[in-house]
Amino acid sequence: MSEVVLTGAPYAVTGDADGTVWATILTRPGLARVRHGEVIYETLPDRPMLLTLAPDGALWYTAGDRLGRRDPAGEHTVTALPAGSAPYGIAAAPDGTIWFTAPGRNQLGCLGDDLVLLDLPVPDARAAMLTVAPDGTVWAALNGAGALARVRDGSVEVVELPDGSAPVGVAASASGVWFADIAGGRVGRVDPSGHRHETRFDATSRPHAVAADGSGGCWVTLWGSGELARIAADGAVTIRALPGTEPHGLWVSPTTVWVAMESGSLVAIPTD
Repeated sequence: MSEVVLTGAPYAVTGDADGTVWATILTRPGLARVRHGEVIYETLPDRPMLLTLAPDGALWYTAGDRLGRRDPAGEHTVTALPAGSAPYGIAAAPDGTIWFTAPGRNQLGCLGDDLVLLDLPVPDARAAMLTVAPDGTVWAALNGAGALARVRDGSVEVVELPDGSAPVGVAASASGVWFADIAGGRVGRVDPSGHRHETRFDATSRPHAVAADGSGGCWVTLWGSGELARIAADGAVTIRALPGTEPHGLWVSPTTVWVAMESGSLVAIPTD
């Protein structure tokens, strides 16, 4: 395990195949780029939340009532959204379209050649993170509705979860869709047949973000207990303590799991 200390509070993290790692910074709002141990900061006018890398190498992030795009040359452009959108989750689809949650307007959005906004069929759903499955299906965690949203062919469907659920993180893989239930202290997976599997943690652990590991399992940040957990394909659970407090976002590369600690660092853990 290694740690990169940052200035400010990192919230989300992602990276690319060349070894560059990006994080959103909440305090002194901006982005942090980490490569070979060197950290470079870029200041933004609004506090960025989540981020994603598109197939063309551009970095996208949610901030204010806008989507931001940083191209590989370092130029930033923004796409304004309707007032009150408060975008949070964001994910790039294989075709280059950008999907995002807009909890302030109870919508999901898609930015391609045009901007498309989809109303959620339940009130005050508080859509949190979202993901795009290998088959192009979009999934979003509906924190306020205790459910998942599934978008297929432009239609939004609701997948109910157990009473008391409040999912935040969501990640798609070939083995199904993983979700982190911050209220219920559990991580679940909806498999391709629609069957739901659950792994329970202590209720105070507060699971936050989840990322598929490519081998049928997943990694999850336990925000309340300051830990990182791995659930293997066979259901075996491994938990390790993290330095600092409040682990939020995570990104899994072929060799490393990166965790954004809001206490002020990025932590790198070998996947093996």
